[in-house]
Formats: sequence, C-alpha cells, structure tokens
Amino acid sequence: MNYQINEDKEEISELKSTINNLKQTISYWKYKFDKLISFLHSKIHNWYDKDDKYLNVINDMYKDEVLDDEDIEDIGLSTEKDDYEL
Repeated sequence: MNYQINEDKEEISELKSTINNLKQTISYWKYKFDKLISFLHSKIHNWYDKDDKYLNVINDMYKDEVLDDEDIEDIGLSTEKDDYEL
C-alpha cells in the first residue's frame, strides 16, 4: 500500500510539473499572439500613412477570409470597387 501511495505521489508531482510547463507555454504564446494582433491592428488601421504594401496585405487578408466585410468597414474601406482594390 505504501508503495502505491509513493507511486501516486510521484505521478502527481510529474503531472503538476507538466501542468506548470503547459501554463508557461500558454502564457508565452498568448503574449506573442497578443503582440502580433496588436502589431497587425496598428498596421491595418494606419495603412493610409504608409505605402500600398499595407493595402495589398489587407486585400490578401480579405481574400483569404482573415478579414470580413465588417472588419473592412471598421478599417474604413469599402468592399465595392472604387478607390481601393477590395
């Protein structure tokens, strides 16, 4: 019985370590993801201050369905053909 208890304690310890590692990994990637989203948000919403490369990125994101019509409206563009390719 003591042997089983010791095995269980060891397994619990290993699982706690695994959980902590997973939490750290999730925290790291969440931070990276938040930075990426912030960067993209800044670039997309300030595209008019830059050259056409940002408009091309926006077009690509729209075509790949990363952005939808609502996102395009939020950015201040139109999905109809006028001044923009969208």
